[in-house]
Amino acid sequence: MSWIKEEDMRAIRQQADIVDVLSHYLSLNKKGKNYMAVCPFHDDHDPSLSISTDKQIFKCFVCGTGGNVFTFVQKIENISFPEAVVKVAEMIGYPLRIEAPVMKEQSAEQPYYDLMQSYIQFCAYELQSEDGFLCMQYLQKRHIHEDIRKRFEIGYAPMDERSLHYFKAKNYATKDLLDTGLVHEGQQGMRATFFNRLMIPIHDDQGHPVGFTARKLSDMDQGPKYINTAQTKIYEKGNLIFNYHRAKNFARKNERVILVEGAMDVLAFEKAEIHESIACLGTACTKAQILLIKALKVPVVVCYDGDRAGQDATYKFSILALENNVAMQIVKNPTEKDPDEIFESGGASALKNLVHKTISLAEFYLDYLSRKYDLENYEDKRKFVQIMEDCIRKTCTDFEKSTYFARIKEMTGFDLSLNEPKNTSQPEVKYRKVPMLLERPKDGRKQAEQSCLNMILLSKEAALRFKEEIGFFKDELCNQMSYYCYDIYRYQNRIDFDKLISKIDEEDVRNFLLALLSDPFRMTKYDEKFFLDSVNKIRECTYQEQIDLINQKIIQSVDNQEKLELARQKREWIIKKNGLRKEG
Repeated sequence: MSWIKEEDMRAIRQQADIVDVLSHYLSLNKKGKNYMAVCPFHDDHDPSLSISTDKQIFKCFVCGTGGNVFTFVQKIENISFPEAVVKVAEMIGYPLRIEAPVMKEQSAEQPYYDLMQSYIQFCAYELQSEDGFLCMQYLQKRHIHEDIRKRFEIGYAPMDERSLHYFKAKNYATKDLLDTGLVHEGQQGMRATFFNRLMIPIHDDQGHPVGFTARKLSDMDQGPKYINTAQTKIYEKGNLIFNYHRAKNFARKNERVILVEGAMDVLAFEKAEIHESIACLGTACTKAQILLIKALKVPVVVCYDGDRAGQDATYKFSILALENNVAMQIVKNPTEKDPDEIFESGGASALKNLVHKTISLAEFYLDYLSRKYDLENYEDKRKFVQIMEDCIRKTCTDFEKSTYFARIKEMTGFDLSLNEPKNTSQPEVKYRKVPMLLERPKDGRKQAEQSCLNMILLSKEAALRFKEEIGFFKDELCNQMSYYCYDIYRYQNRIDFDKLISKIDEEDVRNFLLALLSDPFRMTKYDEKFFLDSVNKIRECTYQEQIDLINQKIIQSVDNQEKLELARQKREWIIKKNGLRKEG
């Protein structure tokens, strides 16, 4: 953290309102002067995450996760603490002075990422060259202008020889080029995988460049319309979602993510200034991809093509979404055009109007399945009703259920309302789930140790006295926390809580500190008498533990001489304990 000045970090923390920052990621509900939200760090259904506007911290009372604005961004983005500070600074427009680059410890994949980024830059350069003129014309014709080209790092892969010459000039190892899929072994030796194509980079969920989707420039050109990177050490199609790393913040802010079929459809939404679209690149959605989508904690608006293939893909996605409790809506697309074609024919307003017209999953199922199954055939009709019932019960409110049940009865004769539970005379009483992290009442020593730790957080003098007179805490969390305090006091006379939180690696210790700081009865100023009383309480508990231990030994002993010696020791501990009470 030495490269981010403490005064900068403190200023960012003071200027960044935690409610504003968390609202980029979550839907917040005001409750009194604080806010509640569904926790993104466990499978939460009821709002369990509490956000304190006074203390500027968050805490989930179910999974226990907590922190300040920096630790929230760090955890939800899966980035380092310094990167989180930089990100929050960007959100609030703070002019952060960085003395060294934000760097993660280099991973084994980093050389591959560097190689991919280098080729991305080469293709962007080639797009501006004479050889890239036709590709640039194609982009302009499709209204993909400079801002989108730069944001998506779009480029042009020139003819095979130029790419091979570039790789040789940069002295890249053949093994690395093969491992990233940029070259392959041909009948006549090494060949560049992509040539004479529009190049759109593909990134993983953290924004690392891992591959390309490459489109041919003319339908007259040989080969498939699109070529994607084959599976490599860093590219596994089923684990990747195109534009996820850019769209995730927009999705959380706009409370929806738009799922489309391909990269050009994503670019169509970008042209319409809609930035929360993603694509599985024409493949059926996998378990890994649905979990990435679920992590966004927003409904999915499925906007596949309006043709039969698009409807089939929508249905396949819905099965996976239902299995994983992902809320979804379907764009009603009566045309057989894809989003890019709709933009080209009607502009941004046509695309915005299309994506606004959504129907429920149950409505989509009624239409799709009634065409898939022959309702004149009993077995088909029974399957249709079973699938519809499952969908309705999982996705519809009570009001919607009655409407759909009536429609199904009209279509098939099956009355699903007969399966509804009967109302009883007694109203149903709903009990809220008991939070998992309810603590047992603290015993005397634990309460005293936490009180001492609080004083240590507020005073270097208290830390030095406790370390000298008591030495250690019996409670392991208090003990670990004290070591962090002692380390800071070696160089400073007061503790900056932002810096302290950033130093703590163990999540249970950090959550313990946040719980301590969130205690409404916590003292916020050092009180020497309170500190000394707490120290004496710890001593008293220590003496009593010794007395209890001796009592156990006396009971177990069969030697009268040993019993006399134990009785003498017990008397000394009792005198010490009584002496504390007189001092108090």
